[in-house]
Amino acid sequence: MANDSFSIRLHEARLMMKLSMEKLAELTGGIITKQSISRYEKGTMHPKRNALRALAQALHISEAYFDGTNLKIDMPMLRTTSNNKLNEEELKTIEAKLSFWTEQYLAKERETGFHTSFENPIAGTTVLSMEDALHAADMLRKHWHCSDGPIPSILRLLERKGFKILSAELPDGVLGLSTWADEKHPLIVMDLRPGKDSVERLRFTAAHELGHLLLTLPEDTELGIEKRCNKFASFFLFPRHTFIEEMGGEHRKELTLEEMIDLKDLYGVSIAAQVHEAWDLDMISREHYDWWYNERINKNKKEIGWGHYPFPENIGREKRVDSIINHIKNKEEEDDAKRKSRHSQRILQSALWNHGDVDSIIKSEEVAVI
Repeated sequence: MANDSFSIRLHEARLMMKLSMEKLAELTGGIITKQSISRYEKGTMHPKRNALRALAQALHISEAYFDGTNLKIDMPMLRTTSNNKLNEEELKTIEAKLSFWTEQYLAKERETGFHTSFENPIAGTTVLSMEDALHAADMLRKHWHCSDGPIPSILRLLERKGFKILSAELPDGVLGLSTWADEKHPLIVMDLRPGKDSVERLRFTAAHELGHLLLTLPEDTELGIEKRCNKFASFFLFPRHTFIEEMGGEHRKELTLEEMIDLKDLYGVSIAAQVHEAWDLDMISREHYDWWYNERINKNKKEIGWGHYPFPENIGREKRVDSIINHIKNKEEEDDAKRKSRHSQRILQSALWNHGDVDSIIKSEEVAVI
């Protein structure tokens, strides 16, 4: 595909609507051919004004989407493994997905009145150190009334608090990303495909992106931004005092796999994250921390056989909004059918009253159909 903004945006919009080129051409009412759409997506041809309007109508999107002026999407703040970098075309593709989905989703919310406003309860909280991250996590739990126990589903919690979460396929190495639309709608993209990652890492990624969106994170500090977001995520999912209570004290000579599997199943926090938190809180020695990573964790990075968080992590707000829209449409169709039925009955009654013969009734029926 050519590295052209329009071609990328058209391609991503068509895929997100699950349309073939042939079907999209059909939806334009014959204004555009399948061959033309193929050329648009390859970047070898650009649509004229009437063709652009037809594409927008077929895809249920504004014409402004195609030139990127419908919404201002800030550069995504990516969390990757092994410091993978995204190339320019991958970034444009992700930005196009976000722009298309966000415009459509916000329109759905307006149509249904199913609107969730966003407010950052810890706005202005500057995080420079691990202690700052720990304090911010505790404050957020307090503001959101999360108590000090497990958070059953962090994705459902974030949806409830006004975050727009898109499930989309992300490039290898990219676990999640977050950004803003029009500087007021917080967006998180998660790759929820089965097998992409464990549910525990998915939960950690969501909490990490939450840190990026809510916290003030100056760059010139000893502890890097990504590490500060990791600390925030860790303490948000498993608060310090709760962790200490579950571990039976502030200091431990050793941690056992069995106890951490039990806590993993309850809190949805990986074995690796628990060992790291124990080290952050000076609960265990550096020697014991190194032993866990060198002898156990690095040899079983996917933690196979080490428990599994049983509660599903998924998103549901858009599904519920769609169900409301479908209900409204079905109700309108039912009401329209009832109106037509009443109209036909009135015509029949009128024909019987005025003429009283079959031919008149048939003619009246024909008029009603016309």
